[in-house]
Amino acid sequence: MAERVEYFNRGAEAVLYRVRILGSDLIVKKRLDKPYRHEAFNKVFKEYRTRVEARILSHLRSLGLNVPAPLIVDVSKGILVLEYVEGTPLSRLVDSMSSEERGRVAGELGRQVAVMHSNRIYHGDLTLANTIYSGGRVYIIDFGLAGYSDDVEEYAIDLHLLYRNLQAMHPGIAEEFMNQFLENYRQWYSGVFEEVRKRFLEVRVRGRYVDRELRKTVMRDRYVS
Repeated sequence: MAERVEYFNRGAEAVLYRVRILGSDLIVKKRLDKPYRHEAFNKVFKEYRTRVEARILSHLRSLGLNVPAPLIVDVSKGILVLEYVEGTPLSRLVDSMSSEERGRVAGELGRQVAVMHSNRIYHGDLTLANTIYSGGRVYIIDFGLAGYSDDVEEYAIDLHLLYRNLQAMHPGIAEEFMNQFLENYRQWYSGVFEEVRKRFLEVRVRGRYVDRELRKTVMRDRYVS
């Protein structure tokens, strides 16, 4: 039985609770039904996205990346129980970090994203708010919109989302952070970096806006087809 249950956060797709069981803190993520979706599709979508997120987290853990461990998966109910990562989002820290520490953090994030992309995984909502700085380590969280793809456009969109987030929320350090991120990304990405870079620049020039609803629509269409 849980010793403590408290509301933690709510997103477009799920509600999160922080739960203490046997002295350990866990995150319980429950996917939400959408009123505009048919009941049958709500069920299919929740099961599919829960299964994919759990699979991706397990895959990334096997690669040695810093992501929350999936502990319990109830696909039929759209519930995922995750390791709780104690720490602070990088979005609250980067502006006050020393240039040296910020460069190290940016490089480490670049390395992890490159390994992720090298294994055909894109995040779908890559921002500093979806990272945790814990014990000197960078963790990537919230893979609710993640998926598998060989299309470098998906990887470029991840980079675009991060860069756009930096420009909007951390304009004073955006270029410095992104340059260090890309330097390490280039070193660790096993594909052709120039292809990702070219597509990233194209996305920036187009000013493409990739919001959550569009991403969810794309994922739905791929699944249904």
